[in-house]
Amino acid sequence: MKTTKTLLVFILLISFYACKKDAKGEKDSYTTVNKSTAASECLAPASWFKMINNNRQTPPPNEGPTSVFANNATVTNCDFHQWSWQKFLWLTNEVNGKLFFMTNLIQVNAAGQKLDPSNGIVLTDTAQASSKVDILQTPKYPGVPKQTTVYYSIFMDKLLYDTMIKYGPIAKSDPSKVKDITFPVGALELKTSWIDASALKDSSTYFVTQGVINGVKTKVALLGMHVVGIVENHPEFVWATFEHENLAPAYDWTKATPTADAPVTSTVDYPFFNKNSTATVQNITSKNGIYTDVFSVYKYGVPVEKAMKGSFNVQLYMDTSQNGSENFNNIQTINQSVKKQLTGIWNNYFYNGSLWINTEGYKDTQAQAALLDSLSLKLSNSSPGDLTRGSTAAYNITMETYVQVGFGKPSSIHANTVGNLVNCFSCHNTLDDNANSPLFISHVFTGYVQSLEGLNRAQIKDEHVKEIVKQFNMRLKLKQSKSKQ
Repeated sequence: MKTTKTLLVFILLISFYACKKDAKGEKDSYTTVNKSTAASECLAPASWFKMINNNRQTPPPNEGPTSVFANNATVTNCDFHQWSWQKFLWLTNEVNGKLFFMTNLIQVNAAGQKLDPSNGIVLTDTAQASSKVDILQTPKYPGVPKQTTVYYSIFMDKLLYDTMIKYGPIAKSDPSKVKDITFPVGALELKTSWIDASALKDSSTYFVTQGVINGVKTKVALLGMHVVGIVENHPEFVWATFEHENLAPAYDWTKATPTADAPVTSTVDYPFFNKNSTATVQNITSKNGIYTDVFSVYKYGVPVEKAMKGSFNVQLYMDTSQNGSENFNNIQTINQSVKKQLTGIWNNYFYNGSLWINTEGYKDTQAQAALLDSLSLKLSNSSPGDLTRGSTAAYNITMETYVQVGFGKPSSIHANTVGNLVNCFSCHNTLDDNANSPLFISHVFTGYVQSLEGLNRAQIKDEHVKEIVKQFNMRLKLKQSKSKQ
């Protein structure tokens, strides 16, 4: 496979390393970057951190016709990362002990039905999108009160909700009638992951609030958040993701080779990894029945690989549709810039990247919608020349735990290729039952349509998983057909 000939080269000589330790002492094998590529100026403006009455009041980002997104010829990779961070900070503005998204957005279930969060965030869903048996749990180890499961909640703004209510019945009666229909600029959807706060050794670094787990009031801690919003010229949504900074160890690429994976170990306990464990690709494989001792593979969702350069075993950015060095350095720089200015509990969360489509040359929403419809299952393709931009292997360790190196049963990490990369668009695309529309990119919209068809929540989940498997098999056939040509 072709690889980028420059950037992020890891030579296995300790004198060339500048490995940095995270807050718990684990080596971060991504922090050594080719110095010639590290001159990014993707920064967080001071205006994001203005304090009023001891509360941060981050303004909402400009995302409409007067924003940086209005000109596809000049918008930059950094602009998307700045939107992602500012949107997250705006959503987590705190007023009277409650967050903006908790009081101003609508909590819904996977069928698009409103929930009542008056007694706390409603939590019943535990299965990840990849499979109804893909469950993430804390491990059993000394010092932790109990083993528990991760729960998920969905929020949306009124703009997205009203659009769903308007077009759902139309899509039910005739999906072809919503072809090329998009959600409007400003439409917003969140998916959040939570855990019973009492199951953590120390919950003091987490945002903790009132939740209702299966009908029982429980204090819950926020683990991660997908921030998914429509900006000018991007009806595919920008898919940004955030996590608490110490949930699981990172795969140690310095110990891997082009022909062998590195077993994952840790000198400290994480919420989702027991330091007495050794993990392999099996721990992050969908439908494998291992629900704990997981780890993250590609930091910031930027795919890398190992290769031999002469006698040296080196690490390179995988050759994809996005310049890996630019994307990685911009995310790393803006994270550092935010961390220097942000105070309080949110300083323990980090931005793990975002994904979008290059729509340059498609001058209006109609043309962009037609592009998305035409891409259909190919929306996630990330080979050189394709249109995905940003973190082409975007994931959240608590939400896409088991598809970090592809669907199916990956035999190794080192053998992963650009053709196997999984990102948000691998599941979120325009195809639904042989009809195409950008509205189907939202699984909640699809679930709402299915609820109108009479399906219950369990059936909607089953249909959702079946659709992902069907689409995976269709993509596989397309790739096999292409390879024979």
